[in-house]
Amino acid sequence: MKNCTSEELNKLESSQLDITSNCKNALAKLKANTWKQRLAKIAHNWRTRSRLSQLNDAQLKDLGLTAADVDQEVRKPAWK
Repeated sequence: MKNCTSEELNKLESSQLDITSNCKNALAKLKANTWKQRLAKIAHNWRTRSRLSQLNDAQLKDLGLTAADVDQEVRKPAWK
């Protein structure tokens, strides 16, 4: 078994701290994104996609979109 130098130990400790802080940040984001916020996002996506699907070709052209773009967006699940 190889003995670690103090520099190698420092690198290991620092990488473990990075992993720990990344995990804590990810958990904090999950906690911040409550079910109410998720539901609001789903409602927003549903409303905007519904309105998008009602636009005519001239309106889509003004936005720089095609019918295929709209179809692709409307087919996405509401939570995405």
